[in-house]
Amino acid sequence: MATTTTRSTKKRTSNATSRAVLRDVEPGSSVDCVHCGERVKFQAKVRNKQVICNVYVKGSWARVEHFHDGCYDQAGGPHGAVDTTPVIKARQRQAASS
Repeated sequence: MATTTTRSTKKRTSNATSRAVLRDVEPGSSVDCVHCGERVKFQAKVRNKQVICNVYVKGSWARVEHFHDGCYDQAGGPHGAVDTTPVIKARQRQAASS
């Protein structure tokens, strides 16, 4: 006997809003700053920071925007206050759980 699955036709409503987080610029980064248009570059001796924004439009995810740390402030903080909570790497979580 075959089983079938159906997809709900109800439109989901979401209260998701854009947010901004402060993160290190990782090696191999190849993104441009939305504000100034310059490359957000990794430098080994200088731990540059970037603001990464998940942008939602009408409750649906639309895109990711990257800013130099200083450029986000110059742009007027378009996606709200920057979350500066450090990232917990997956390896650290695994080590703690064992």
